[in-house]
Amino acid sequence: MALLEVKDLDVIFETRLGSARAVNNVSFHIEEGETFGLIGESGSGKSVIGMSLLRLLPKNARVNGKALFDGSDLLSTNDEEMQKFRGEQIAFIPQNPTASLNPLIKNGLQVSEIFEKKGQDKHESWRAALKVMERLLIREPSLSANRYPHQLSGGMRQRLVTGISLSLEPRLVIADEPTKGLDSLTRRSTIEFFRKLEGKHDRSMLLITHDLDLAYEICDRLAVLYAGEIVEMGPAKNVMDDPEHPYTRGLIKSLPRNGLQPLEGNSPSLLRLPDGCFFQERCIIQTVDCTRKHPQLSQYNGWMKRCILH
Repeated sequence: MALLEVKDLDVIFETRLGSARAVNNVSFHIEEGETFGLIGESGSGKSVIGMSLLRLLPKNARVNGKALFDGSDLLSTNDEEMQKFRGEQIAFIPQNPTASLNPLIKNGLQVSEIFEKKGQDKHESWRAALKVMERLLIREPSLSANRYPHQLSGGMRQRLVTGISLSLEPRLVIADEPTKGLDSLTRRSTIEFFRKLEGKHDRSMLLITHDLDLAYEICDRLAVLYAGEIVEMGPAKNVMDDPEHPYTRGLIKSLPRNGLQPLEGNSPSLLRLPDGCFFQERCIIQTVDCTRKHPQLSQYNGWMKRCILH
């Protein structure tokens, strides 16, 4: 049985302008020890899916479907049980590490307090924190532990937040845009860090990113999201090296190494999604049928695609 199985997930935000469908009928699973990636442009619904699994969405969000974690439905369990899942079973690595750290507390203390909550004394907790920081390749762990978050680089702050998240040894890690806002040098080192993290630790990971290079490096399987729904899903190397869906092809072509050819047009409004294919207005191979019939996600040559032309 899969560690996490998401079934028919819908997320709708009620706004003054109407109902915004942020996630539409999304289903996927993550096996033990697997790294599964959600990729797509900003606003495609990636982060909303991650936040919905931990029930961290605002009150105007309406969530339907199931999210079975080791057999328990995260979306229907009571608040007390949900608190046990957060941190201990499922860790969340946010996309803005600076906002997640207390600027007035030294770095080492922010990690060691996790071990204190597990019952260790202060000295044991501090030693455990240093070991975590050393394992996560934080430079000069003893020196960095006695500094404050603003004295670390962006990449080191990302690793510190990761250390805090992993201290409880969760079974599933949800990493939300870990390379967002980093300069090219820091981004490269962060990719290397996550690649080593994925290879050394026998835990599952849900990677949410628009960084296609990071997804290619560390993911076993990928799901490509557009306008809140999965348009392609399969083995990461297959999806990235030989994409079948027109949207995925456009994403790959937009990479600098492929000529930096950006996709023309914009995603449809989540308040007024079209009747046919959501990608129809930006697709270079669309037909009349694409405007009339909404394609279903179907099996094709070993992976899933949502296109009536396939």
